[in-house]
Amino acid sequence: MASRFTGKWVEGDSDNKEALMKKLGVPEDKIAAAMAVNMGIEMIQDGDNFTMKMLAPNGAVMATNKFSIGVPFEFKIPEGGHPMGELVCSWTDDGKVLHTEATGDQVDFVDDTHLQPNGDLKIVQRSGDVKNTTTWKKM
Repeated sequence: MASRFTGKWVEGDSDNKEALMKKLGVPEDKIAAAMAVNMGIEMIQDGDNFTMKMLAPNGAVMATNKFSIGVPFEFKIPEGGHPMGELVCSWTDDGKVLHTEATGDQVDFVDDTHLQPNGDLKIVQRSGDVKNTTTWKKM
């Protein structure tokens, strides 16, 4: 499989980020901090293995996560902790969408990462009845 998900992106439009963070139990002060900046992400894909760095606007690494398709992991967020619990990734749509979902019963969370034809990422996240769609612009 090609390394389609390798690159750097900056956070663009987001339609329900604050509500999703509240639903996941992120503390109010951490939500306020996250809403005040447009973060970046750097992903490196090597087959079914990924390294994802969450970047501050100045490029400083705020959190690093390593994960592999089919292997449970806990995703660290800059706001602190692992609010989504244990996650597992899989490929959907013939390897075009990176699908992530919570494995336990402590939280209902699903994330679908779509690579757009123009190189941007469209990330659709759901927890219960709360849905957030964020566009990440290719850097």
